[in-house]
This record gives sequence, C-alpha cells and structure tokens, in this order.
Amino acid sequence: MKRISVLLVLAICLLTAVSVFAADETVELRFLGMAQAAYSEENVNDMTADFMAAHPNIKVQTEFVPYEELRNKTMLAYGSNSPYDAVLVDDIWFAEYASKGMIKDITAEIPQEYKDGVLGGGWNFVTKNDQVFGLPWFLDTMFLFYNKSMLSEAGYEEAPKSIEEMVEMAKALKEKGVVEYPFVFSMAQAEALICVYSNFMEAYGKDYQDADGNWIVQESGVDVLEFLISLKDEGLLNPNSLEYLEEDVRRVFSAGDAAFTLNWGYMYAMASDPAESSLTADQVGVMVLPGKEGVRENAAMSGSMGLSVISKSAHPEEALEYILYLTNKKLQDTYSNLQLPVWTASYDDPAIIEGREDLVAAAKLAFDIMNARPSVPNYQEASAILQESIQSALYGDASAQDALNAAVEQMNALQ
Repeated sequence: MKRISVLLVLAICLLTAVSVFAADETVELRFLGMAQAAYSEENVNDMTADFMAAHPNIKVQTEFVPYEELRNKTMLAYGSNSPYDAVLVDDIWFAEYASKGMIKDITAEIPQEYKDGVLGGGWNFVTKNDQVFGLPWFLDTMFLFYNKSMLSEAGYEEAPKSIEEMVEMAKALKEKGVVEYPFVFSMAQAEALICVYSNFMEAYGKDYQDADGNWIVQESGVDVLEFLISLKDEGLLNPNSLEYLEEDVRRVFSAGDAAFTLNWGYMYAMASDPAESSLTADQVGVMVLPGKEGVRENAAMSGSMGLSVISKSAHPEEALEYILYLTNKKLQDTYSNLQLPVWTASYDDPAIIEGREDLVAAAKLAFDIMNARPSVPNYQEASAILQESIQSALYGDASAQDALNAAVEQMNALQ
C-alpha cells in the first residue's frame, strides 16, 4: 500500500513538473516586415519588445526587407523548412496567398471589437470569398491634392465636387495662365499607373471583373482610359506624367507646377515642408477624389497592407496574438503621428486630428469606402499586362478599346 502511495505521489510530482515546464516553455515566432513602411524597423521592434514584455513566454524575431523583396521572401520561406509565422502582406497579394493556402483563415478568431471597430475599407482587401485572411495594419489611398492658391487665382474658393468640375477648373487655370499643366499623375509603366487608373475606375463606378471574377475591363474601362487620354490631348496633363512615379509628381506639385495630383498620404506633410516644398501649409489642399456626376460622390482605391498568420506556422495561436497586438487601437493611436490608425473611433480623437484636420477628414472617408484593386491570384502578371496596354493607348499607339481588348485577351490566357 505504501509503495502504491509513493508511486502516486511521484506521478503527481512528475505531472506537476511537466505542467510547469510546459507553461514556461518559450514559443519562438518569426515575423517578416517591410523596411520602408511608415512604421520603421525601430518602431516595429519597440512594439514587439512591449508585446514580449506582456507575453514573457513568446519570443519574436523580426526581419525587414524592402517592399520589392517582400513577396518573394515570403514565398521562398513558405516553400522551405523554415517558414515565417506572421508576415506583412500588400493588399494586391492576398488573393494569391489565399489561393495557394499560404495564409491562415482567421475569420472565426477575430475579436468582435475588431469587427465592429475597424474601418470598413480595411476589411475589403483582407477578405477573399467571405473568408478573412489577415488584419488591416495600415490603410492608405491616393488622395487628391490640390493647390488652393491656384484655384483662388482662377476664381474658385472651394474644392471640386465632381470629376467634371475638376476638369472645368483645370481648363480655367490653363486658359488664365495660372499653370501650364494643371494635372500631373504618376503614370510610368509601373504599379503606380494601375493605382491612378483604378482611382478613376472607382470615380466612374466601374469594375475590372464581374461577380464571377471574369475580366470586363475591356467594356467597363474604356471611357475611363479615354478620359485620361483626353487630359493629355487637351494639354491639361503634364506629358511627363507617362514617365513619372509618385516622388516625381510630389516634386512637381511641391514646386508649384501643378494644381492637381493623386498621391499617397505621406505627401501631405512633405508638400508643405520648407525643406521639400515651395508651398506653405495653407496652400495645400487634400481630399478624397470626387466621383463622376450622377455616379458617386467620392472614390478611393486601397493601397493598404495587412498582417497575416502563415498557414505552416507551428504556433498559429501565438502568431495571431502577436498581430492582434500590433493592430490594437491603443497601440495604433500611440503611433498615429507616423501612420493613421485603422480604427473608426480614432478619427474623432482631438489628439489625432490636431494639426492635420483636412487629411484626417479625408482619410476617415476614404478608408471607409475604398476598394481593392483586381482580386486575382496572378495579379503581378495581370498588372504588368494592363500597364503596358494602358500606356500604349496613352502614347497613342492604340485606341483605348483596342488596348484593353488586347490586355484582356492576354490576361485570360494567364488562367
């Protein structure tokens, strides 16, 4: 009997020791982020240090690469024996990653406060086929920047309320000699061109694909492309736009050589920074792109990024806990001077609004309505085809209809 009691005590002690060891076992996570994001490497490492302090059994190893390497690095690691546990994902990659089973469906694991509190546009790009594959981390869109002084000189004291009114203003600016080329856009053969085109597709209320995912841009997108061609042909668009990227148009606008441009939120502060611009803060207007008359009031296209758990992660629960921490409201509000939060309530916080009232108002609207670019697994290849075809029409080498017909024919061949 004593022998049985001793064995029982030993067994209990052993089980207790195993339980304590299991509770104290350190879980190691690997996170891949982007080197040049609005949240710097130092910012993310500070956030991660705070997370680990609150979760002493979780150790997170962070790694950062330039945007151009982020997709390939993620995919190569996924195909190896050492995948990441959590990664930063551009909105245009979610369809591809989800179709390949690379990222975890977290629909059932998202806290209700996130579902209710995050701006609607944030969920658009992380959701594929009614399944949520990530958490919105930072939201961005191409805002319409305009030169208030130029508009005032031409007799306009308010921003345009439609595409048609914006063009009317541009024509008046040119006729009165206020500026030679009122518009400047980033339309080089790169993703920036698709972003510009997509914003105007939204303004016209047009879709790239039908409900079944079939390409219809050869029908829906012709008048949008013809509109952009008309701006160039009428001398309203800076002809160098076809070679410009975002930094190029920022510099042109900041030099006072354009009245209107589309660019990401980062430009707001730089457009009135004396070290970067000849403009003052009261000359720089920012708003959501207005829509076409009778179609919609405003339009916005997502240029956002989210955080996902890799499906091969050995510690998916801890990885989800980590990305939930990085996207929580309190943390995002703390770093709001670097990147506007994804939370609706943050846009009513005086501490976040002060000093950038116009940008915050535009962002609150844009981030709630913005749509994603085409949602296809082979987006990289499809985008390259569209870029080439759209440019061929802009350069006058093909009509808008022929250019988009050719693009759809090539994109269909990818499938």
